[in-house]
Amino acid sequence: MNYDQPCIQFYQDHPHLHAAMDLAARVTVIATHFLGQPYVFEPLGEADEGIYSRLPLYRMDQFDCVTFVDTVLALTHAPNFAQFRKNILNIRYTNQQIDYTQRTDWFTDLEWNPHLQQLGYIKDTTLRIVDHHKKSLAQLAETVINKPAWYAQKTLANLDLPQLSTEHAQQRLAQLKAEGEKFTAQPSVLSYIPLTKLFDLEGRPDTALWAQLPKVAVIEIVRPNWRPVNPKDKSIDYGTHLNVSHIGIAIHTLTGVLFYHAAIGKTVMRLPLTDYLHSFLDDQRPAPVSGIHIEEIL
Repeated sequence: MNYDQPCIQFYQDHPHLHAAMDLAARVTVIATHFLGQPYVFEPLGEADEGIYSRLPLYRMDQFDCVTFVDTVLALTHAPNFAQFRKNILNIRYTNQQIDYTQRTDWFTDLEWNPHLQQLGYIKDTTLRIVDHHKKSLAQLAETVINKPAWYAQKTLANLDLPQLSTEHAQQRLAQLKAEGEKFTAQPSVLSYIPLTKLFDLEGRPDTALWAQLPKVAVIEIVRPNWRPVNPKDKSIDYGTHLNVSHIGIAIHTLTGVLFYHAAIGKTVMRLPLTDYLHSFLDDQRPAPVSGIHIEEIL
């Protein structure tokens, strides 16, 4: 399948996207374009040169939560397809190396945030949300992200190499685990605004706080010290704890803040951010959703 053509067609369908629209309008048009596209966990890889995954480098027909945000940000800052391709690869990989072990996708707070901040796509504004005394409402989520253990828990289900025999795929898996041993476990600390501050005791949004959100932002759903299962092999553990379970894009409108995200197990969707977050107020799961981290889109 030619994954370039849908990207090129996008620019043909939106010829005035960058010439006549401000940032919020561009992000809105781009995010709206993808509504209804299916959620697929980890839909991207390293294409034909991939050692562990030969899924495409970019695509516009399916997303997980991070690749949806990656794609929107790359398009927002690209007036043409050539620049989009450059942007998406810079966003998805560190050191400009198209390599599975250089991906930024998996550890949002540890790798994705600082990488995109350095590139100039986003800026942490979580600490700017203040109460009526002008005091920051942010708290800290803390965990240890254990990359060697995460690699050690990989299975054949995590590889996308359909052309290989099972024997050769097992060899690639062993090679990937050996590469993972080169990393070290690292502490990760992430600021977040608690849900209990965003809503009052009756569950109503605190409008004074919501008004402080940036015009356009990446919203990260924070579950401090969360331990997920392997999304591609739910019979085993993920191998590490995390602080972020989901991300999407929030845009201020005249009627409220809309949240665009690739909803897990569903499609790219749009709904009021207040409605989405309100559903977590009574979260009874281990490591429940505690709040949101806010990265302004620049």
